[in-house]
Amino acid sequence: MKVVLLQDVAKIGRKHAVVEVPDGYAQNQLIPRRQAKPATPENLKAALKDAADKKSAADTALAKYERTKEALKDKKIVLQAPTKNQQGHLFAAVTKGQVMSALNQVGIIADPAMVEVPGHIKEVGEHEIGLVCGSHESRFIIKIE
Repeated sequence: MKVVLLQDVAKIGRKHAVVEVPDGYAQNQLIPRRQAKPATPENLKAALKDAADKKSAADTALAKYERTKEALKDKKIVLQAPTKNQQGHLFAAVTKGQVMSALNQVGIIADPAMVEVPGHIKEVGEHEIGLVCGSHESRFIIKIE
């Protein structure tokens, strides 16, 4: 029986794939658990549309990542920390929101889901911040004063 997978199924296939499985397995396991639905023309059309939408969203996110990466290439990002002690340690860790605000101040509009702040940044100086989109990753430097 041909089915359209509604989610990834181990040893069978990935979401939106059209696969051939034994009738009993489809009727007793996959369909009742809402892991698959029969490969009717309507279900096939919906699966193709969902896959195309997912690919389009991924392409859009990658384009946004590339634009942000290029914009960060020549920019100097400086973040003013609220307060610090005499050893140069901040009283509170730098948050993703503060990094996003610093990016906005230099004219870079980045997707918050793409920005990764490593651990707890509690010292002044230069730190690497990650910019991630799927399997693509780059880093940029932010100076905390």
